[in-house]
Amino acid sequence: MNSRRAHDDFGAACNDASFLGPSLGPPSVPGAATCHNCDLALQPGGHFCPHCGQEATLHAASMREFIHEFVGHYVALEGPLWRTLWAMLFLPGRLTREYFLGRRRRYVQPLRLYLSLSFVFFIAVHLLPGDHGLKVTRDEQAVAQARQGSCSSPGSHCSAWQRRLDGVGERLASSSAVQVQKRLDKLAPYAMLLMQPVFAGLLALMFLRRRMKYAEHFVFALHLHACWFAAYLLALVLPAAATGIVALVLLHGVIALRTVYGTTWWGGIWRGGVLAGLYLPLLLVGMIALVFASAIPG
Repeated sequence: MNSRRAHDDFGAACNDASFLGPSLGPPSVPGAATCHNCDLALQPGGHFCPHCGQEATLHAASMREFIHEFVGHYVALEGPLWRTLWAMLFLPGRLTREYFLGRRRRYVQPLRLYLSLSFVFFIAVHLLPGDHGLKVTRDEQAVAQARQGSCSSPGSHCSAWQRRLDGVGERLASSSAVQVQKRLDKLAPYAMLLMQPVFAGLLALMFLRRRMKYAEHFVFALHLHACWFAAYLLALVLPAAATGIVALVLLHGVIALRTVYGTTWWGGIWRGGVLAGLYLPLLLVGMIALVFASAIPG
């Protein structure tokens, strides 16, 4: 008797549509009472699910939306971008100060801003005509002379670290200019990103008495480099105005130091000069290391 009753209950459950799970209807169901993602109740008149955040009304995605989502993953295209660019370019140091004061929803976040402009910058360097970046050429005579003095030459006496360095040089000499250039272009964005903590460290040493956190110097470094990327892009588009752009960038940096660190005009000038004198050689060392790294097969 009990087994027959259980069989009848199972049959009734099979006939119930809810037993089979939610129906797979069309992607657009205006005014749906439940969220398609989490199946929880939606608030009347709401455009988003209060539980998971998905849109209440769905529609078939267009190609334009796919492109916007793809580009937006790398480049900040939202409304705050234009407010951020204005503050970054025409109000030196204001963007960093606003971040310190906690006004962060108004602007693009520092790392996202840096990555966005870095992405656009390196794409523009590849697409725009002319030589705008570091170009690799091969001098066969110089390669031959270097190999004569290498550790592999007869009668050479090299230590262990010299042999390691010589091995890197040999890999570099054995690679073609095209191979090295491809690797160089691939690694350059990552190398610049790795230089941000270095510049932030220089700022921390320069303003040690300010007792600021290292992360605050890092935010300023990201904003400053993002501005430099934008200025370089403008110089690529307007090569006739390159000299004026460089002068404006130097002035921009001094004003930014005054805004963020509260220096005087003279203090901003001499500190900016010291920072440039320390940072430019480190950039040169980074470029040399990048050339050697580009010769190593990935």
